[in-house]
Amino acid sequence: MADLLVPLACGLSAIFLFLLLVGLSVYLLWRKRRAQMQYRGLIPTTPTISQCTTPVLQTSQSSSYGSGVPFFVPPRLKRRSQIRDEREGIQDAEEWEHHPDLHTQRGSLTVGSWFPLGSLRPDLYQLPEEPSEWVLPNGSAVRLWFALRYQQEKEQLVVSLLRAANLPAQCQGNITLIKLQLLPSDDRRHRQAKARRKGCQPQFNDSFVFQVSNSCVDQCSLNMNMYTVDDQKKHHLLGQVLIPLRHAELIEAAGKVQWRDLDNESDQPLSKNGDIQVSLNYNQSLLRLTVVVLRARGLQCGSDAGVCAQVSLKIHTQVVRNKWTAVAKGNNPSFNERLTFRLLPMQLDTACLTLQLQQPTTEEPVLLGVVVIGPFMYARGRELEHWNNMVSKPQELVRQWHVLGVAHTVQSPH
Repeated sequence: MADLLVPLACGLSAIFLFLLLVGLSVYLLWRKRRAQMQYRGLIPTTPTISQCTTPVLQTSQSSSYGSGVPFFVPPRLKRRSQIRDEREGIQDAEEWEHHPDLHTQRGSLTVGSWFPLGSLRPDLYQLPEEPSEWVLPNGSAVRLWFALRYQQEKEQLVVSLLRAANLPAQCQGNITLIKLQLLPSDDRRHRQAKARRKGCQPQFNDSFVFQVSNSCVDQCSLNMNMYTVDDQKKHHLLGQVLIPLRHAELIEAAGKVQWRDLDNESDQPLSKNGDIQVSLNYNQSLLRLTVVVLRARGLQCGSDAGVCAQVSLKIHTQVVRNKWTAVAKGNNPSFNERLTFRLLPMQLDTACLTLQLQQPTTEEPVLLGVVVIGPFMYARGRELEHWNNMVSKPQELVRQWHVLGVAHTVQSPH
């Protein structure tokens, strides 16, 4: 009897454990199902979204992973400016659909509102605000347009050459050049601009930078000379523009377009005292200044009267050396005489040459005319240009005509 009780107790224990596991499993499944039904009741199937937000991205409920929780991007608030831009974009799109001809105007400025890629910035183009600034000059004057801008933080003067107009007919087939130099300056090199095309109205569209300190702006001047180059590579001066710089005016102008008429020798009255032609050369290694007096013309003297040229080298206010040429006869005498002076490189900015044409007599020489050639301290115009060209071209004799003026003192030759 004891042997039968042991298997019976084991069978009943196994049946009790099996029933307990089944009941526990049913209870867990019921809890899980109830929890899912409660969670679904908290989340609506179609979420409500505000009109001022962007559309959400909602996944399908019938997913391959079973009946899960729906996923969507949370709403994002917008600013008023963004809402206004979207409304304007909708209006532009409607206008674009109603005006199919705008598809052919992609390069036009009139469709800038339909393309959100950007627009032109007028402040980047230094063009005159009024068309009247491009008005051609009256008469035969040659006009030059340019712009000046001074950058105080960098201590730089930016010169922009734009265009010229009213060139003479004989020069319209030639190359047009402009040489710029800041006076006075230790930099004796010229900045050169070449016109991009020939004709009556050449265009340059070039910019140059000059380094000048804030304290020296008011003492400087900008010199611009315009030339035409013929087929034989010869340079013919059309005129020049000399602009005294003022710090306050540069700040006020701030890159505005300006124009000046060139000062031309033909615009000046004929010299009543005559002209003289001179060649200059300075050899820095030999410390030698060479003056070649070539000829004169239009002198007011008798045909048989003799004429000589006195050349004086002056440093500051002191005359260092005087030299004379041989006597030549006639109203258009030819000298072709070479005179040399000793001059240090550091004296180039403080020295000048004075040329006087005299008519020797037994008593006191008769003065016919005088001209002063030198740096900015002593000369302007063609005389200043001749001196600067001499310094910048040490390998050649620089030749030029000069108008004789009136002087009141004459020193007799010894």
